[in-house]
Amino acid sequence: MHGIMENDYMFSGRGEVPWHKIGAVLDGVLTSDEAIKEARLTWTVEQTPVYTATNWAQAIPGYVANVRSDTNEVLGIVSERYKVAQNTDVFRFADDLIGNGKVPCTYETAGSLFNGRRVFMLVNMPKGRIMDDEYQPYLCLSNAHDGSACLQVLLTGIRVVCNNTLSAALRTAKRKISIRHLSLMERRKDEAVMTMGMASRYFSDLEKFASELAGKKVNIGKVLNLLFPVSREMSRRQLKSNNELKQFIKDLFTRKDDLQNYQKDNAWGVYSAIADYRSNAEPKRKTATYTDHKMARFIDGDPVMQQAQEIIMELAA
Repeated sequence: MHGIMENDYMFSGRGEVPWHKIGAVLDGVLTSDEAIKEARLTWTVEQTPVYTATNWAQAIPGYVANVRSDTNEVLGIVSERYKVAQNTDVFRFADDLIGNGKVPCTYETAGSLFNGRRVFMLVNMPKGRIMDDEYQPYLCLSNAHDGSACLQVLLTGIRVVCNNTLSAALRTAKRKISIRHLSLMERRKDEAVMTMGMASRYFSDLEKFASELAGKKVNIGKVLNLLFPVSREMSRRQLKSNNELKQFIKDLFTRKDDLQNYQKDNAWGVYSAIADYRSNAEPKRKTATYTDHKMARFIDGDPVMQQAQEIIMELAA
């Protein structure tokens, strides 16, 4: 199932088409009232009784359906104890993040996926620097209306010079912050202050992580062999593609302008080259869900980059 469906929409407020050519471009920073309208998220989720096809007289006890108000589509079947966090609740929470007075933030993108089953927005924080490169930190708020998850705030960043995604998993700081719907409505301002504190710590520790890697060396060939292993079961075509992929990343490391400052076996340079490939390289064949997967990697984190990080940390000296 494609993530962008007939009743989904999104916008970008910084003059660029959001999510790789999907959605509308708007000029300037938006207020929450403007953002929720432009993202077409003014609808609500209503909870209604659930019946079986053979018994319309008696509702199924203990369960309700989350129904989208403007389309009447059932987004999910949930426990009757489930508390809905409406789109307006999430935007008010984002307002508390933006208006916390400690760290200036602005709305950048908002929209829905899977006909409203998942609603998200990007809030940007002030730009920082990692190894003399400017990067843009983001808070991504993701809320599920199908009962699959609570409100989640995911932290990620983009190296401005090359559009690389930075979402390292750090032992010292969480990248994902989960907030129960009930807590969101009852303790919204307290949750916002806590979230901004955790976000600031994550991005501060991300800068330290990069500095630590920059002081270490690792062989890029060994890293790529472990990250993209070959096997006897592979066909000639698969082996050729595997070799071409590894050579492509090596060429990024040695030839790309923004990586020229790093020596041959610099661990942060190797990590950045792999991140560049995962963030920007186009596949030979694009599937129908290519954009969805790329969006998911940005929001939820890239498992390949997580594995690359673990390999580099293990091999680096």
